[in-house]
Amino acid sequence: MHVSPLVRRLAIAAGVGIGTAGLLAGVLLLGPLAASILLVVVFALIWPLAAVIRHVADDAPFQSPVLVASCAAGTVLCVPGTVRLLAWGALGLAVVMVAGLVGIVFDLVMSHGRRPKRRHQPAYKALAALSRTEQLEDEKLIASLQCPLSIEELCGVWSETATTLAEGAGARDRQAVAEVRRICLDEFERRNPTGFHRWIAAGAPANPTT
Repeated sequence: MHVSPLVRRLAIAAGVGIGTAGLLAGVLLLGPLAASILLVVVFALIWPLAAVIRHVADDAPFQSPVLVASCAAGTVLCVPGTVRLLAWGALGLAVVMVAGLVGIVFDLVMSHGRRPKRRHQPAYKALAALSRTEQLEDEKLIASLQCPLSIEELCGVWSETATTLAEGAGARDRQAVAEVRRICLDEFERRNPTGFHRWIAAGAPANPTT
């Protein structure tokens, strides 16, 4: 089911408002001292765990372990406070609804006064132009291999690509190297089939001239 960004944003704003009301109710329920101790204990438990997860994960699921620990501590205090509010019956339900409405109104007011950020557009354009330039350079390189190069020059290109791969090329460089190597292999086989198959049988050493 597709949910519009506006509805999703307003739902989050309402949740923040209700969570704030639950947090305050939790403080009143436990008392300031007990609530503070609970927040500190939960934060101290969650923060190192979140930091370890972010460190070992290949794709970090979140940006800040401190933020994750803070949200977890607030949630632990917010849940019993919200339950206590709802236990008050109609009065508690009214408080929860008003808190959600306040969160929505606050979000609408803040978003209405927020101006769209345009200062990043030139940076995006520059990155796009750089990407197009790099793509054109790759295309020119590949076109140059089709193929005014001599067989000795192609062997030199093959050796250079082997060095590039051995030195740990990035994803973009590996893609360009793969295309260059494919062209070299086609030219090796087309120009010297016997030598090509002999080179393959020898295990395709990094220097094809051998």
